[in-house]
Amino acid sequence: MKSFIKPFENFIENTGRGLIYIDETGHVACYSMLARKITSIVGAGDMKHDAGKLEEGDIVVIADNELGNDDDMTPADLASIGVVNKRIKLGSAILAVGVYRTKEGTYPKPEYKYANDYNTNSSLIMNVDYLGHKIYAEVNFSERKLIIEVDSHSVSMEYFESIGHMMVLSGKTGEIKFFQALGYGYRKEEIGKLLRGHRFVAKITDGNSSQDGEQLVGRHYEDGIFDESFVEKIRSSLADVKDVIESGVFEIHQRPFYITFLRFRQWSVFDGIFIIITDPADFAHLVEVQGGLIKQVERFQRGKRFTTIPMDEAKNVEGLAGTTSSILEVKQLAYRASKGKFNVLITGESGTGKTRLAREIHDLSGTARPFVEVNCSAIPVNLFESELFGYVGGAFTGASEKGKKGYFEEANGGTIFLDEIGEIPTTLQAKLLQVLQTKKIYRVGSAKPIDVDVRVIASTNTNIKEAVTNGSFREDLYYRLDVFPIAVPALRERKGDIRELAELFLKQTCKEYGLELKRLSEDAYEKILSYDWPGNVRELENTIMRAVAICESSVIYEDYIYLDAPHARKGGDERSDQEAVRIGHGKSFLEETELPRTLKEMMEEYEKKSIMEAIKRSGGNKPLAMKELGLTKTSFYDKIKKYSID
Repeated sequence: MKSFIKPFENFIENTGRGLIYIDETGHVACYSMLARKITSIVGAGDMKHDAGKLEEGDIVVIADNELGNDDDMTPADLASIGVVNKRIKLGSAILAVGVYRTKEGTYPKPEYKYANDYNTNSSLIMNVDYLGHKIYAEVNFSERKLIIEVDSHSVSMEYFESIGHMMVLSGKTGEIKFFQALGYGYRKEEIGKLLRGHRFVAKITDGNSSQDGEQLVGRHYEDGIFDESFVEKIRSSLADVKDVIESGVFEIHQRPFYITFLRFRQWSVFDGIFIIITDPADFAHLVEVQGGLIKQVERFQRGKRFTTIPMDEAKNVEGLAGTTSSILEVKQLAYRASKGKFNVLITGESGTGKTRLAREIHDLSGTARPFVEVNCSAIPVNLFESELFGYVGGAFTGASEKGKKGYFEEANGGTIFLDEIGEIPTTLQAKLLQVLQTKKIYRVGSAKPIDVDVRVIASTNTNIKEAVTNGSFREDLYYRLDVFPIAVPALRERKGDIRELAELFLKQTCKEYGLELKRLSEDAYEKILSYDWPGNVRELENTIMRAVAICESSVIYEDYIYLDAPHARKGGDERSDQEAVRIGHGKSFLEETELPRTLKEMMEEYEKKSIMEAIKRSGGNKPLAMKELGLTKTSFYDKIKKYSID
């Protein structure tokens, strides 16, 4: 078995599903034990028997819910155990016990029950003493189960549509000579075949037969392992040259199973078909299969693809740290975008890190050329054209006599990032489209074209497709920009990354302000994990900065995490502003002092207070205070001067 399959096989089997993996050459590389049991290539239990065939005098017990369907048997075959009744026909449910191929009168007559019409909520039961053996047989229509019990030995088989069950006792020893198990079609052990003299194979203590076991692995899928209908399905799946996921009911050995085909074609060791099998008796779990199992397999494959990014180049995007599948996909796309000069359109809610991502795409390209950021929402409408394309001297009232370069000229040879592209006036959209098409700009007041070689990265937090529909954004411009789309997920959609992001912001804040590294308590983590983060990564960063500013200890407890109550999880800690940053059991920070207007002022106030208290505790010994604060001599005295500390 290929080494990468085993952990995947274990994972699939832990969900109660079987796995068959057929590699790109068409050979079976994995046929998990649970798959063998589900498809009944092997059985379960401790009972065993040798290979052989039915012989005269053997006692045969039969349980069949639909004669002629999946048992290769006709009513005439029942005559071999003495059952002859014209009212028994194809489709009858039957229970019978008799002696195999004996002359009439030699042994007791067979015992049997049958039903041509029955209630699907009922059972057909036979309970008799026959030749010194206690025989119990049942067709349970409501539970879709067949049971044969001989003395203390019981074998049951569940079915989806129909099944034929049989147990045989040796006429010579009275011991169990054969018992039926699912997968009899694969082993060619249908009741009718055995009654007509066909041999059966051995079952050893783990339920394996001499025809299967590890001999399955390494065989070609067309080599008699599956029936023709399933062979054709595998053949058509292998013919697909792209990734395909398909689920539905398929037959293996004439039995229906719920199966998911995962066809991978990535030119890697994972190529081939992963066949995930659900037992037909377990159809109640199909929602779990579709909603959980396939998702996990997709993540498995997606994670494999992400490892192709060179680690030295796919560095962590600040604010986009994380390992969830959605953010890994963004990193993968960013890396791919950086290797070309396609126009990129980044979409996502405000605060998700679109600007940082644009900068990262530029940096990953390995160029030292300019990166120019333009906030389209901050430019007055009447200045848009001159800001983007520049102007010549005296072009309009108030214009500089020397003229001015526009953002496109400044970005020449590099990247221009048009943040909030949806804010560009409709009157200017046609000119921007022309620049993208011709790679030429015209300064305001000039008819002379200027060649520009600029890659455009645009972003928006609005539904730009809706803007195209309502006519506020040009469709042709949209398609020019949307060559390489990247959608940045909201933070609430990748909560698995919140802890890593919080730790990143903690380190950055403490380092920037020269503070000892703090950590969040588990209660604090629980609080931020239960929040919806409408402001996304930007809000998380500000929340962490605020907590660092107001917390004097090395551990930031949940009381220092200020969150907007309407977005907290229902039933969670929705405190008022006065309660949100409570320190200890005394008054809140907000009750003791008026908060500064900015986070920077809060941090500076905290720094000044910490330095003064350290000097006081050291009795005025500044080197000792410096050591306590963990500051270098230069940094310590710079702050003494900055804050005018005596």
